[in-house]
Amino acid sequence: MDFSHPTFLQIFLTASLPIMGLAYALVGGLKLSLVDRLQIDEGKVGRLVGGFGTMFGPTILLCGFLTDALGRKGIWLAGSVAVAASILILARTRTYRGALVAVVLLGIGWAAQVNVSNVLMRVAVPADRPREQLVWATNFFDFAFGFGAFVTPMVLALILRRLGYSKGLLLLALLATTPAVLGAVAEMHPPPAAAQALSASGPIAQTTGASGSAALLSSPVFWVLGFAFLFFVPLETSAAGWATTLVLRQTPPDVPELRAKRFAALTLSGFWLGFTGSRLIASILGATGILTRLLGSTNEQALLVALGVGCVVLMLALVFVRGRAATSATILLAGLACGPVFPTMMAVVLLSVQPDTMGRAVGFFFFFASVGWTVVPMLIGLVARKTNIQRGFLVAAASGAVFLTLIMIRGAMIG
Repeated sequence: MDFSHPTFLQIFLTASLPIMGLAYALVGGLKLSLVDRLQIDEGKVGRLVGGFGTMFGPTILLCGFLTDALGRKGIWLAGSVAVAASILILARTRTYRGALVAVVLLGIGWAAQVNVSNVLMRVAVPADRPREQLVWATNFFDFAFGFGAFVTPMVLALILRRLGYSKGLLLLALLATTPAVLGAVAEMHPPPAAAQALSASGPIAQTTGASGSAALLSSPVFWVLGFAFLFFVPLETSAAGWATTLVLRQTPPDVPELRAKRFAALTLSGFWLGFTGSRLIASILGATGILTRLLGSTNEQALLVALGVGCVVLMLALVFVRGRAATSATILLAGLACGPVFPTMMAVVLLSVQPDTMGRAVGFFFFFASVGWTVVPMLIGLVARKTNIQRGFLVAAASGAVFLTLIMIRGAMIG
């Protein structure tokens, strides 16, 4: 990505992705406000949060087919309108049913945006540029998304305090129309020459001799990437999900409870800050050539292997480390190691498929992720109940080892 001469499509993505990050973190940030406004218990709050996640997997898979069949702009605009409408409903409703409808609509719209935005990341980087430029671009774009999610709790606190719940969400609904407005004038399909160059760079179709969904599902490389992602995503979600528990478990008993919880919360914030910031760091170091010199290669495979080794070591460290400070430092390092993995893998997938299957590739890729998000944390919880949460992270370490092995297999296959 050329940071000095950005195109409109690059500007469009940079402006839209933080708003998508806000939509992703919105329900979690509004939990306490929804409890007070709707007079609901924690069980119903849990169903609201679950309603958002439940819609994501099937919707993004469906949107992959629709994006390739109907075009990117229509799916993007429909998703953006759905996100803005859902926030508007949340601003006006005073019933649990209305909030549930809004959250389900938010999940559907956000999934459509995620599918199209990932496809557009490849289109935003000219096809004649070196392949590693897409790796640096996806890391930058995913930093923009993560930044939006990271600042959402602070933005919500400020807006709700200044404007109140209804007016504050009306303002957010207005802000959420920005992706629709910009998307309406964005060119989401490359010109014929660029499309031909993109098509020539899709090795999956070249090696399988098939087209469309058959090209994806008959490709061993695509399956290896999908399963690698399945075993990676639980690492980041588990490290974040149990960060405060791990830190509190290592806190000396003489530390006041309030201070202990504050330190644990600070560790969790540090994890997400490192997780998001490491993507920007990877993008800048990659674009300036520093990362290439450090790795000794421009190949994204070297970056994935290095990050994979770091993830496995850090998951194992969480099992055996002792002391609050050491546990906190390990969690912070885990954020740094995990952050660039997803955008780098997404770049690898986008570089491997034909332009007319990119929507389906993204949809299948996230479907693999939804399985990993569900199964591996559940296994960690089962082990933790029988022993303790630190022992549970042996499952995370094993998952990381499978991820690293699959990445190395992918390297051998393309080598």
